[in-house]
Amino acid sequence: MASDSTRPCFSAFRSQAELELLQVVLDDADASYPWNPADPAASGYFEQLEQEVAAGWSADALDPYVQALSSQFDQLWATVDAVQPALTTASFSGLFQQVADRMPPRLLERLVQQVQIAIASSNSLADQLVASVREVLPEWGDDDLYVLARPFAYAMRDKSENDLLEGALRSVRSEAWEDLSSIEQARLSLAIARHIIDQSKA
Repeated sequence: MASDSTRPCFSAFRSQAELELLQVVLDDADASYPWNPADPAASGYFEQLEQEVAAGWSADALDPYVQALSSQFDQLWATVDAVQPALTTASFSGLFQQVADRMPPRLLERLVQQVQIAIASSNSLADQLVASVREVLPEWGDDDLYVLARPFAYAMRDKSENDLLEGALRSVRSEAWEDLSSIEQARLSLAIARHIIDQSKA
């Protein structure tokens, strides 16, 4: 019974708190958080925060916290490295032989490196594919790459990665990389990236 009698009081207090919070947010429009840290206008906000921290703390007082945070980051990266096996070009010698006449070895090696970085980012498969081929296809914009990556990212689940790669190899002319059109280069790169991503999860 006591809880029932206090409920209206709590509800009124909560409503009042919500109204006060809303008022603070609406009144203090200049103190909005810069959601895009890359925006040049955000630098002033972060500089002010740094000055406030520097004014209240000495370097000696901050040092234990910095060391503890650094140690935690080191442990996290060590865990990631232990869980995620390193992809090497040697792991894909069969793939290298399969596409040796289609893509220069230096580009294929770069693609393997970019796939490894993309997998560590833990994004969606479409994001991983676009991030993997971005440096191999610098003339392409991300929006266009996402359009081309869609069939590779959302391929049928019962289709093996070999089917995807074989299909791309059949649909792209058997010519040297420089002689392929930019769309053929993109489709071939995305198929290879998808193959590498699938193999790394196997």
